[in-house]
Amino acid sequence: MDAVTDVDEVRDADGLIPIKDFSEMRDKCPALREVLLPDSIWQQFRDWHSRPDDVAAHCSIVLLAFRRGYLGRVTAPIHRYIVSSAGVLPGVRKQYVKDLRERWMLHGDPIKRNRLARIFRGRLVELQFAVWLESQSHKVVGLETTREGPDIETVSSDGIANTFEVKFIGVEDADFTSFLQSIAGLQAGGSVSPYTAMNYLLFRAYEAARQLRAVTGTKTVVVVIDDTTWCRFAMQLTGHWINWANPQFFSGEFVSQEDDWNAFFTEQRKHHPYLPNDLAPALQEIHSVKIFRQTSAFEFCLEYDQSLRHHFDPDIRHIQAP
Repeated sequence: MDAVTDVDEVRDADGLIPIKDFSEMRDKCPALREVLLPDSIWQQFRDWHSRPDDVAAHCSIVLLAFRRGYLGRVTAPIHRYIVSSAGVLPGVRKQYVKDLRERWMLHGDPIKRNRLARIFRGRLVELQFAVWLESQSHKVVGLETTREGPDIETVSSDGIANTFEVKFIGVEDADFTSFLQSIAGLQAGGSVSPYTAMNYLLFRAYEAARQLRAVTGTKTVVVVIDDTTWCRFAMQLTGHWINWANPQFFSGEFVSQEDDWNAFFTEQRKHHPYLPNDLAPALQEIHSVKIFRQTSAFEFCLEYDQSLRHHFDPDIRHIQAP
């Protein structure tokens, strides 16, 4: 679900969003009241949604889920891992709870709102994916919510220890800018390089692989792509454009000097000075890359599954699930 998708379905004829029923639900739900929409932002949230957003048609992700009937897929992971009827569970990191407050729409700049919404979705997706893993016979034994380290640690039904690092890809700024231009009645559109899309996906996979370097167990990079932006990646993944045995960024004749990728890559090298030489070694240390599409109903659809290590790995441990 994207922050700007089908917002008209939650508005009345006057353009306003009815919030009374949602307010009553919040009073009953600790996940909403203690984490997603605590008292510290609740009045601002209500005030913002009391008037139409004519510039970007933004709407709360949580409120949109409520109106569509999918709120449980947002709150269930928080009930499972973050809160109880008594409030936030002991041991949950304060910064993690802070990141789960849905306040992104309160920023004045719509482009900045889109970026903040992506960050918020990324936190939600981590928890939603942990729930999905439990539905696939994994026992979750560690989460970033309570300690430094990989996003998710599990023990699978066959006793294998697993670590997962989850990256979320939502609507990028260029696509969102075109959306704003369309709302304003201006000419919108333009081409997006399929090579740039693959470079960005490879970079996010590299980030995750780097974060998994210090851990043991089977190491899985998970990339979750929002349904609204899946079209930017589907053809290339289906066509196997990436050589995972020796991955490389596309450059030269594939990416022009004016392409946004070059500026992005230059900036990222400040934080990752060993790129691009470190790309292949980092990815070769993990066991698989799994790419999911997340639908507007918060369902995970596995679209691409690439194994990267086929030899025996002494780091893989069989353990007894607690």
